[in-house]
Amino acid sequence: MKIAIIGGYGRMGRWFTRYFTAHGHKVVISGVRLHKAKTFAEEAGVDFAKNNVEAVKDVDLVMVSVPIPVAPRVIDEIAPHMKKGAIISEISSLKSGVVKALVEAASLKLRPLSLHPLFGPGAQKLRGRKIAVVPILDSEAENNMAKEIFPEAETVVVNAEEHDRVMALVLSLPHFMNVIFASVIGDENLGTLKRLGGTTFTLQLTLAEGVMTEDPALQATIQMDNKYVSRYLDDFLSKAETVKKWIADKDVEKFTSFCDRVENLLSKDTGFSEAYKKMYEVLEMIG
Repeated sequence: MKIAIIGGYGRMGRWFTRYFTAHGHKVVISGVRLHKAKTFAEEAGVDFAKNNVEAVKDVDLVMVSVPIPVAPRVIDEIAPHMKKGAIISEISSLKSGVVKALVEAASLKLRPLSLHPLFGPGAQKLRGRKIAVVPILDSEAENNMAKEIFPEAETVVVNAEEHDRVMALVLSLPHFMNVIFASVIGDENLGTLKRLGGTTFTLQLTLAEGVMTEDPALQATIQMDNKYVSRYLDDFLSKAETVKKWIADKDVEKFTSFCDRVENLLSKDTGFSEAYKKMYEVLEMIG
């Protein structure tokens, strides 16, 4: 299969370039920063196209791996130049803005495929990883396409609205928490904190530092372009203020009662009983 990756020199673009070449596909990449795209193409042993239109000519699959706000515009740009029956795919972590562009691309006799890899570019392998499939026209057909392209992955089908709502909880909220945590400890002597920090701090620091390696523009998009984020941040901050007041008032009863209620809620998760053990297993893995 011949595959074009738009934005192929970006972090996820590089990941998919290496994945597809390792699976024997012919890959061509393009990107707005021509020198970076060309340099990476030479390093990866793939073809380089001077622009997006050139990249998508006569390919079987196009993967759009560009910043979230740009994705709809790129899809509109390339769709008229793709061969009929080709797959046009994108991997945005927010879907509300890109669905319309894929529907319009489908009207040009292209096969739309909206994906969200639920992992980052640090993943060493695809087996055991999840990819969300957001239906555009035909849920079953598009899920089957995703499985054919990524046979090692587990696919999760979810509509665009539910996807973005859940992303506010599993992506935006954790990122928000880690950005604030990092800003607080960043003013301290990190060497001292690491020497005295235990399991919880070590894991949290690893998460925070990993999050802070993300592109700030991507961070802003994750927080500001998802309409559901404000609702959950308000809930988070409201509860934080309430708990803060209990701490200031030394209200042990309310604090412990709150912890008991939260524990009871989380205990519904089948993995809850193993969480403490897993925490130490993860710590050993990261050294």
